[in-house]
Amino acid sequence: MPPSEQNETQGLESPGPDRRQWISFWSLMGLQAQNAFNDKALQFTLVPLGAWVAAMVGAQWGSTLPHLLGMLILLPFILFAPLAGWASDSFSKTRVIRLAAWMQLVVFAVVLSSFRMEFLPLAVACFFFLAVQSTILSPAKNGIIKELLGSSRLGFASGIMQMFTILAILAGQILIGIWFSSRLEATGSGWTAGLLPMILVSLGAVVTLVMAYMIEVVPAPARKPFRLSLAVSHFQQLRQLLNSRPLRLSALGIAYFWAFGAIVQFITLQIAGELYPDGHPNFGRATSYMMLAASGGIGVGSILGALINKRHIELGLNPLGGIIMTVSSLLIVLARPESWFFYTVLAIAGLGAAFFFVPINAFLQDECDPDQRGNILAGSALLNCLGMAGAVVLQLAMLKLGLSPATQFLLLALVSVMATFYVMRLLPRAFVKMLAFSALRAFYRIETIHPERMPEKGGVLLTPNHVSYLDALILTAASPRPVRFLMVSDYFEKPIVGKVAKLFDTVPISSKRAKDAIQVAAAAVKEGTVVCIFPEGELSRSGFMGEFKRGMELIARKADCLIQPVYLDGLWKSIFSAERGKFFWKRPRAIPFGVRVAFGEAWPAKEYRAGDVRRELNILAGEVFARRHESAKKVKDFLRQRHLDHRALHWVNGVQACSCTWGEVLELLEQGKEPSALAHGHPGAEQWLEDWRALDGLDEEEWGGLLLNAHQLADPYNLGDGKAAVTIDSLAPLAVRRVWGLLLPVITRVEVVVLGPDDGAAELGLLSREKLLLRDLIGTDRMREVHRVAGAAGVPLTLYLFGEGPQNAGDAGKGIFTAHESAGRVLSFSMPPDPVINKGDVAHPGWMEQSYGRMLPGFVVHGTEEGVELSGRMLSQKLVLPGWSVDERGFLSES
Repeated sequence: MPPSEQNETQGLESPGPDRRQWISFWSLMGLQAQNAFNDKALQFTLVPLGAWVAAMVGAQWGSTLPHLLGMLILLPFILFAPLAGWASDSFSKTRVIRLAAWMQLVVFAVVLSSFRMEFLPLAVACFFFLAVQSTILSPAKNGIIKELLGSSRLGFASGIMQMFTILAILAGQILIGIWFSSRLEATGSGWTAGLLPMILVSLGAVVTLVMAYMIEVVPAPARKPFRLSLAVSHFQQLRQLLNSRPLRLSALGIAYFWAFGAIVQFITLQIAGELYPDGHPNFGRATSYMMLAASGGIGVGSILGALINKRHIELGLNPLGGIIMTVSSLLIVLARPESWFFYTVLAIAGLGAAFFFVPINAFLQDECDPDQRGNILAGSALLNCLGMAGAVVLQLAMLKLGLSPATQFLLLALVSVMATFYVMRLLPRAFVKMLAFSALRAFYRIETIHPERMPEKGGVLLTPNHVSYLDALILTAASPRPVRFLMVSDYFEKPIVGKVAKLFDTVPISSKRAKDAIQVAAAAVKEGTVVCIFPEGELSRSGFMGEFKRGMELIARKADCLIQPVYLDGLWKSIFSAERGKFFWKRPRAIPFGVRVAFGEAWPAKEYRAGDVRRELNILAGEVFARRHESAKKVKDFLRQRHLDHRALHWVNGVQACSCTWGEVLELLEQGKEPSALAHGHPGAEQWLEDWRALDGLDEEEWGGLLLNAHQLADPYNLGDGKAAVTIDSLAPLAVRRVWGLLLPVITRVEVVVLGPDDGAAELGLLSREKLLLRDLIGTDRMREVHRVAGAAGVPLTLYLFGEGPQNAGDAGKGIFTAHESAGRVLSFSMPPDPVINKGDVAHPGWMEQSYGRMLPGFVVHGTEEGVELSGRMLSQKLVLPGWSVDERGFLSES
């Protein structure tokens, strides 16, 4: 039984984080930010303070103190990372975080004492112990994120944590550095200049402790025994990390990010020292501004990275970041220090570094075994420290060799080129897909509805409607998980198509051996991946869903997997669909173009049939149609969507062509005017305007149902580029006049012609001579004569008849098609045959003998013993049609 008929509490996906978990996550972000701020505040107080103290005593060690501090912050990670990983894997990560917060408070109490004593070695020693505290905190703060938010939000959480960290580092470097420089200028004493900032930072340590106690206590893993061998187990942890190729490559990439950042930082410190030597007060300020640019770029890149990785980890961002890092390292050689170009390039370098880091950091956390996550992350931290230690030694060596900053940046660019080239070889598919989806989002505004319904793991067979050549790309961009598509193997032999297909991990199937194709597709689903099959087997040529082929059911049952319907909305109006009778060679409706992708419930294949999938797709269609008019809760709001100075209605009064604008219609509703004055006494025009007044008086439920019915009609019924006018018979049923004659023209942006009770072909001929393009007639049997005379006069029209019996071949040959309405809604209509666009296309008739046409998308059809039961958002209650039936192609017939 499909999910629409089951209790929603039986859903398969895991629930998202609750309010308490979100509070814990944001408290963790605040704690991490405060911790990073305090670390950098102390470091960037000690750097200019050390330069000032060295200048005061005539020593030369001031330029190398930053390298000493850099090594001191790394040493605890190298020495104690195994212990930190063991603690994170053996105790509740929350309690480890609280212990680290207490340690920070104690360290800053000693820092204040060292400043009061004016004893630099003690302050430097405190910096070392602060690094010890960060070592203990690191695996716990990273490992707890997945326990709080789950796997699907790791990319988002990683980007947010990186953003908070960078902004805090930025604030610590900039604010404290500038504050120290200002106070040094004012007081002339480095110790006095640094004391007040350190008091502020110590108060921040108290805030950190408070936030630690706001984090939910997560369960402790199975405690692992403590052994003395833990002191050297970091090599085992590193080996454990490096044994897995995906984890190894991710960790090496993260280590390169930190090494790149360390080298850039030390080069900028060298530049600042050359500009302002001997403890100059502006040294700290110059350093702060340079760090502001670089860290600001990382902060912006982290925010963008978090947004890009919000639904799933986007590894294609990694090589793009490498390219940006390489280019910026080359450009900075051309920049004059402290110029706007210099700061801009530093910011771009930071942006690229964040793009490089965010996805692989999230990937590393997601790939870890939960029981080993602490060890893996500790091993990664150790690798990061070794990378940064190497960067410190390398930059110090370049400094002692007398290499200029420009030469050092050139060498850094060379290393970045090699790293980026290697990453491009590892992730070509992810990179190309990311570029393709970025270009796609520039032209298409994709709204994803219910992405949480996709199971996080396991094989899933997606079954979307097939509307355009872009369906696969749009669906891949919207899906929370990577999607594989089925493609006939013959296409893999084509040079371009084959390479693209392989990049997108397409599953090749045989077009000649159906049984083998089903086996291959089922095997792909069994691997635990998401595989997509379009049940119709071809693109829609009419906007209606076609007949579903049996391949979908056979694959799903063979794979014993979940089936998940997906409805693609809005793509029928794109240039990649068959709308307007051609592909590609037509003007886009809009840029960016809005589309919606709605995911249904995933359900076991044994409980699904093709009819169930069609039914679920129609349920989703009703939901997305309802979203189209969310901004039009009232009739007047709906009318304001049109250009009010455009023509709305045309009619003939005697021998005079008359018209009114949409603005005049709106004015009539707003001011309560009588329709007769605007209609100049024409009964058809007067009734059309009176119908608008009646719409304005409907309750919200009935108004919404009618508007949704018009949206149902808007896709399969096409009036071209809004150039053709639709002609309404004033004697047509009320539902037809409302939906087809009032609402549909506003949605499709066309004009309306109304024929009064006594009007006929002569009036249409007069309007045709007024250069009004006429195409369709909608009405009752009396329109047959109008249709015949107009055709004889050289004005070919398509006639849609209501209430005149089922379709027959004779009428279809004349361009006359049957439609049906009931309970105040248009239900179905026949139409001309689907256009044959490409050579080899199968011509599908838009009508069927003795039917009333295809059911509009969005109506949910249930067959009963008595006939047909219809439901949907456009109906206030279920509609029963005794003695009627709907076939597999959606044609409505009366028995």
